[in-house]
Amino acid sequence: MEGKEKTMFDKLKLRIMRNWCKSMYVIDGDAKEVRELYELMKGLQRRKEPFVRNGFGTTWLGCLLNALGYECYYMANCQGAWFHLEMVGDTLRFTTETISSPRPLAFDFVCKKYPSLACYYRAEEPVTILFETNDREGKYFPEKYRVEVFTPECEFLLRYFIELSEVFEWLGRIFGQPVSSEEQVNGLVAQWVKTSEYAYCYIDRFKVIN
Repeated sequence: MEGKEKTMFDKLKLRIMRNWCKSMYVIDGDAKEVRELYELMKGLQRRKEPFVRNGFGTTWLGCLLNALGYECYYMANCQGAWFHLEMVGDTLRFTTETISSPRPLAFDFVCKKYPSLACYYRAEEPVTILFETNDREGKYFPEKYRVEVFTPECEFLLRYFIELSEVFEWLGRIFGQPVSSEEQVNGLVAQWVKTSEYAYCYIDRFKVIN
């Protein structure tokens, strides 16, 4: 393969191999500082051109750090962008999509500029089975379990639960019989697979990190 064609092939292969991590964020603290950060992020995303040239657009995480005065924003590994920015009461909420894993370090830098602010997030990357949160007390993300189901009838279902007993109660309605353990769930899914090889049920627990 010629050099130019090989380079293009390698770039395409890298793009296909990327796994995207979706993270939900809530930032709270002094109402004035929360509003100031919201206005800054809203202003950045309204720009026709990104504040800093990048491959993610006007809501690239690096644009935010640069706007806050950080020159070495690449140290925070800002491979991603934010979406769905909104104020809910006195809290700032948004979603990020980042390559492979969440980027909490980027928002650690943000919070250093606003001393009163605290940042909470819940991240999901099903391909690498990454499910984590820093919301130790469950202030905004109390759910401990994520359950994803694809039935033999091609129905996709996704739910979040605080207690494992709630998971089993919900799955019992789907399977049409009482469920009391993950081993039992695996056995019932094995029966599904006999009629539909694409059927599955994944029960994932969010890991709490500091």
